[in-house]
Amino acid sequence: MNRTKRALYIVVALLFVPFMVLSCSDDNSTAPVDDGPLPPTFNISSLQTTLVGGDPGIRFRASSNVRVRLVEIVVTNPNNASISYSPQGLIVQANQAFDLQEDGTAFFKWSGTWRFKFVGNHEPGGEAFDITQQMSVSAKELPFIIEGQ
Repeated sequence: MNRTKRALYIVVALLFVPFMVLSCSDDNSTAPVDDGPLPPTFNISSLQTTLVGGDPGIRFRASSNVRVRLVEIVVTNPNNASISYSPQGLIVQANQAFDLQEDGTAFFKWSGTWRFKFVGNHEPGGEAFDITQQMSVSAKELPFIIEGQ
């Protein structure tokens, strides 16, 4: 009976070992998940202006690294006051500059970090994005230099 038990253990071991080796295989046959396109990045610039009444103002422009359709832009000043601007589904080509406020308007020039939230879709394709970028602004006036002096 000892020989029979030993033979049975060997048969079970020979069947069990290949099963364990195959179940621990590194073969990953699942397809990679497509997360869609990367979110766009925006290059933001500022333009100094003078507000009605003579106060210093600032306007913002941006460009995207890819073609996008913009649905909403939210500009938050350093005092955490936000203004939402709806560009009405504006399609912007890659590297094409566009305004971040309504035509004929500007912001009071506050020193600090301004935040810009861009909501829209990749164009074409429609993959949605909702990203926030920021920019530091200094309200200090640069000295006026007249050339030749």
